[in-house]
Amino acid sequence: MPDAPSRDEPARGAAATVSRGSARASRMALGAAIARATHQRYDSPLVFDDAFAFDMLYGHWRWVVANRFLDWLILRKLLGVMRPVYGQVVARSRFSEDALHAAIARGVRQYVIVGAGLDTFALRQPGLADKLAIFELDHPASQQLKRRLLARIGKEPRNVEFVEANFERQSVGDALQASRFDPHQPSFLSWLGTTFYLTEEATFATLRSIAECAAPGSELVFDFCVPEASLGARDRAELAALKRLAARRGEPFVASFLPAQLAERISALGLELIESASPDKLERRYFAGRSDGLRPSRFAWLSHVRVRDQPA
Repeated sequence: MPDAPSRDEPARGAAATVSRGSARASRMALGAAIARATHQRYDSPLVFDDAFAFDMLYGHWRWVVANRFLDWLILRKLLGVMRPVYGQVVARSRFSEDALHAAIARGVRQYVIVGAGLDTFALRQPGLADKLAIFELDHPASQQLKRRLLARIGKEPRNVEFVEANFERQSVGDALQASRFDPHQPSFLSWLGTTFYLTEEATFATLRSIAECAAPGSELVFDFCVPEASLGARDRAELAALKRLAARRGEPFVASFLPAQLAERISALGLELIESASPDKLERRYFAGRSDGLRPSRFAWLSHVRVRDQPA
């Protein structure tokens, strides 16, 4: 998904941030925002309701998604192989926020979005402004882009703290130490669309850091890619297409995990599995009865885990 200039000044500034060499914002985060925006505008029923997704678009993608014909031609016909990826994006957001709302109902008052990208949760929950502290962790360039887009629509929620982090070099715990995050209070964390681009070592270092810095009882939802060899031919083709797209944008896929082996390894880190959500489970839960063929990709799974009181 290449970037192009838009006619509004804030978006031009944001697009410039994206293209500054190695210090650029994630283009795959833009892809996730596109998925949520096209789903919001043209799919029914909605798996995930994100009324602010379109506001996170910039460059020519605003024009594509705003125009029904261009959206159909480019996103649903020319890039039709990516359609299940869009299904996965909305499914992972729905799954994570369902778990988040359950945690808030139990009294959790801290939400940490690891690799926040262009997430819009804070914009969609004004009623929680006085109840929930939100910490968005991401690369500085991605955060600069996000804040430009928020400025364009005149909204930056007051209960959000932007925390700079580079997960290949810095732990979640180290990043949160520079914030108002309270490690003694239970929290909910989401980590979506990120492990694909990290080394195996960086992924487990992040999980270990979360287990160490979050209070017992805290919960985390994260997604991960399974090995190509575990997929059927059609699903391997979809994954190969996404890998090519990501590599062209300088964000190649790096690691993959078998769900059972991953569950064993995270247990040793002090995390216990609450639920492992396969694509089939997500499809039954969120896509049943659809007539438009929208479904989640088969290469991505979700894990919902809890920080134990004591390591095993």
